[in-house]
Amino acid sequence: MKRFVLAIIAVGALSAPAMAANCAKDYKDFWQNLDRERFAKMSAEQIADLSRTALRGFDACSAGDERFTADNFFKKLDSEANAKASDIFNSGAFGPQGSPNAKK
Repeated sequence: MKRFVLAIIAVGALSAPAMAANCAKDYKDFWQNLDRERFAKMSAEQIADLSRTALRGFDACSAGDERFTADNFFKKLDSEANAKASDIFNSGAFGPQGSPNAKK
């Protein structure tokens, strides 16, 4: 019985880095694909807000937050052209009501 429990724990621990790899790739792709013209026109405050929000999304994804997928989060973050980046968390799209992955 102890071996079974240890095997389950080992599988969980080994699968966590695999899930985090997609989060890291999506985070990196977000920054690499960001529109450079739009970025050049942003104020320092807007860049800081975007950076904080992207990092919050990466952290949530890496931690296994099931309310959203990293890919959807970063696509939505990129499409929010003139909005405050941190408003993405208040929009309801990633809350319990708007997420298809949320446990109800």
